[in-house]
Amino acid sequence: MRKRRATHAVARRLGLNVNRVAALVQRASEAGLLPVTTGSNRPDLSHRQLATLLIAAVADNGLGNAPGSVREFAALSAGALRFDDWLESLIAGRVNAEPILSVVLQLDPAAVTVLTGATQLEFGNAAHGATTRVTAISGEALRDLIEDFQNGVG
Repeated sequence: MRKRRATHAVARRLGLNVNRVAALVQRASEAGLLPVTTGSNRPDLSHRQLATLLIAAVADNGLGNAPGSVREFAALSAGALRFDDWLESLIAGRVNAEPILSVVLQLDPAAVTVLTGATQLEFGNAAHGATTRVTAISGEALRDLIEDFQNGVG
């Protein structure tokens, strides 16, 4: 799937402003985290790059902070497992998305919690308080987005 189509799919499935998502993705691209198109060469994004694009869209801590936020969230770990590795595997179909109820991203301090019917997977150290800013993705929206990625639907 090409970057523009993936950007539109993320915005549509997650109810985000497409222009905001495009701006965040552009900042990540300018920082070298996503490919920059040149001329008529517009390659499809890899599973890793789709994961990076998704992180850029949902870990929105300001346009100027987009590259740093992507790097920070990508590097979060649960034991020896990095968040970007888990997300890439999920998009590639190597991790079963069916049991996922939601993915909750805590913006400051950076942390991600994956909730299933049986357990939860914590990337980073989640803070618990009334002033903690979070973004949640439902399991259904995540599964629909992954299906869009796999089918090239934008």
